[in-house]
Amino acid sequence: MPKVIKKRAEKKAHKEENISETVVDIRKKIKERQRTLVFSLIAFGAVLLLAGAFFIYNKTTTSKARELEYEGYKAFYGTGQAQTISPQERYKSALEKFKGSYAAKKNPVVLLYIANSYYELGNYDEAVKTLQDLTKRYSDPKVVSLAYYKMAMAYESKNDMPSALDALNKLAGIKDSPLQDMALMESAHVLEVMGKAEEAKDKYKELVSKFPKSALADKAKARLGS
Repeated sequence: MPKVIKKRAEKKAHKEENISETVVDIRKKIKERQRTLVFSLIAFGAVLLLAGAFFIYNKTTTSKARELEYEGYKAFYGTGQAQTISPQERYKSALEKFKGSYAAKKNPVVLLYIANSYYELGNYDEAVKTLQDLTKRYSDPKVVSLAYYKMAMAYESKNDMPSALDALNKLAGIKDSPLQDMALMESAHVLEVMGKAEEAKDKYKELVSKFPKSALADKAKARLGS
């Protein structure tokens, strides 16, 4: 009997030791979890602060970009106080405003107006450079179409007819472009200037065939003598 009592006592003592160890382990785990929770909360708080800072920054830069863009339009089109200054000064002011707007927030329409400002100032090289950058960065068919058309005008002003024709061909190839009929009409004009009358006729015929309801169709027919 004494042996049985001894075994039970040992078993009980061992069980109490296991319980004690388990309690210690639980306490350790609770502390570790508390520490992890604290770190998680700190990290989460940091993320919130960063997100808030980004939101405020984005909102501020967007507001600044829009304000400068609006000022650029007023200068470009000569509205408000811009009516009192010369066109040259207006376009210089517009260019400055549009550049500031684009630096604050990238926008393809603003980039297009930067090119337009260069064009009006007679700086055709910078206009072409800006438009080429636009066509590489953005894919909106409406904006890109306008960019290629303006690029063609700039090349024509530089008397670089082959490059103008290349820009117009790219414009004509843009799916869903609203300026395809204009591209064909202007291509025909450029070909006539280059002395390529037969190729010009092909462009007029293509315009009439593809865009019979275009306002330019009658003009193309007149050029064809029909």
